[in-house]
Amino acid sequence: MKIETKKLIYLINKYIDEFSCVYYADVGVEGKKFKAGSEVLLLDANHLAKAGVKEIEIRYNVTLYEYLTREFPGDYRRPVRWVDYPTMTRILEELDLANSQSRRKRFLYIVGDVYRTDRKNAMKEIVFRHDEKLDSQKWKANRIYIDIQEKFFLRDSECGIIIYGNIKSEEFVDDNGYRRKMDLLGMMLARRYDKKFEISPDFIPNTDVFRVSEPDRLLQEYISTNAKLIVLGDTVTTRDKEALLQVKRHDPYVRMMVCPPLNPDNIDHLLLQIKMMYNTDRWDKL
Repeated sequence: MKIETKKLIYLINKYIDEFSCVYYADVGVEGKKFKAGSEVLLLDANHLAKAGVKEIEIRYNVTLYEYLTREFPGDYRRPVRWVDYPTMTRILEELDLANSQSRRKRFLYIVGDVYRTDRKNAMKEIVFRHDEKLDSQKWKANRIYIDIQEKFFLRDSECGIIIYGNIKSEEFVDDNGYRRKMDLLGMMLARRYDKKFEISPDFIPNTDVFRVSEPDRLLQEYISTNAKLIVLGDTVTTRDKEALLQVKRHDPYVRMMVCPPLNPDNIDHLLLQIKMMYNTDRWDKL
């Protein structure tokens, strides 16, 4: 698994008594050699950085990845699911069928390197790299190299929410007596550390919410962001209907949800509805 040298130095510095990792392969630079399997020390990482080595390939493990997601959540997103070998095959076959009926092509991202053990060589060979795009064809070509007991951490290729148009908010009086209105993104951010309202483990409200106000922009935004869900207000014009129909023609499995005006009494329920819609695979229902 390749990690930017500066990020590795940051982790070793910050978690000096907790964090450790080892080189995946031998690294040699300016007369010094660091052997595969040996621990990456802070002094050595600094030496590599000064020599111009921008990234270091290290042996992946779950604990290492937890530190990366904690410190760099946008670059190292948390996995959404943990599946076994047969489940992986089933999911990819379902995506294959959905892809044959839609212009949106869905796939999976592998979280962490997946290795095989070569009996002639102690070093584990990488079959799938971290963040590699995995579809049915690639899986069928390479699964013979993987132990059938292996389990995999995965993310979906779709991520993000489009807030389309104006989602209204009813005025309310807060605890300090001020009149306020709610904002959907603000409510997501306010509850982002509450597991009950967490949209998805890999969803980051700060970066994964996209606003679209013009109907002419909706389809392009859906394509370019690969957003997983469109949330729209309950007032829909003729132009809005045409924009939504364009998205539907592009992807018959698009997830859409109408959101009524926000108020303190319904916001928790709405966030739970958004979470449910976000994580529903519509090709299982049609």
